[in-house]
Amino acid sequence: MRRAPAPTVTVWRPPLLPDVQVVRVEDDARLWTGHSVQYAIGVTYAGAFDFWYRKRVWTHAPGCSLKLKEPGEVHRDMRVHAPVTAQSVAFTPRLVDEAARQLGLPATPHLSTALSRGQGRTEAVALALHAALARRSSDRLECESLLVETLEALLAEYAERTPPVPCPAHRPAAQRARDWLRECFTENVGLAALAEAVGLNRFHLLRVFRAEFGLPPHEYLTHVRVAHARELLSRGLPAGQVAVEVGLYDQSQLNRHFKRIVGLTPGQYARAVSQ
Repeated sequence: MRRAPAPTVTVWRPPLLPDVQVVRVEDDARLWTGHSVQYAIGVTYAGAFDFWYRKRVWTHAPGCSLKLKEPGEVHRDMRVHAPVTAQSVAFTPRLVDEAARQLGLPATPHLSTALSRGQGRTEAVALALHAALARRSSDRLECESLLVETLEALLAEYAERTPPVPCPAHRPAAQRARDWLRECFTENVGLAALAEAVGLNRFHLLRVFRAEFGLPPHEYLTHVRVAHARELLSRGLPAGQVAVEVGLYDQSQLNRHFKRIVGLTPGQYARAVSQ
């Protein structure tokens, strides 16, 4: 009996586009949960999966529809219909903010949906950018032009320009808790102290935080720490030092969380992004 291919995760930074990172998974049936620290556009080439985002479940399958992410939000896989081959291109918030400024849009643009409509300029240029990065194009003009075209189309078609709908009760408290965790991620805060800081009791905070962001506060904090660990590892810091810098107890704790969330060990990730 023929054995199914082993899933693989590949991460690289295109040398011509320093504010871009590419992640590709092959034949992967694992369920992933991710806290975004960057904007990203994903394409699925094979397989299909359901994921939770913004309080509803979406399905991503092969085709022109793109998966869109923005910083500060959680995507959680719910079901894999068939092993997935997919690629995600992530852009630093600084890069997107600069593009928004040049296009006359507000800073830190909010994307209106998790999946693109499947037809339009964003799909055409983003798929071309994905293809160029997948073949590791060394054509500087091609890569930079496709990047600019992709950001312009994404913001023109999916950046919200109208004020958001008024927040339901207690959402501001959950958002304050999220902001605190993102800013003070190295601190060993307790749930009671966090709840008191945002004006809710512990039980209410857990309930509204999970409803708003898809994860309990402690798991959200772990994702924030791993995101910072990725950045420090890409700068060449050793894993033991990185663990301390992001507020984890030791390197073994970093290894455990990092492999679970990223799919690679810290050492494998550091080698991948340094190439």
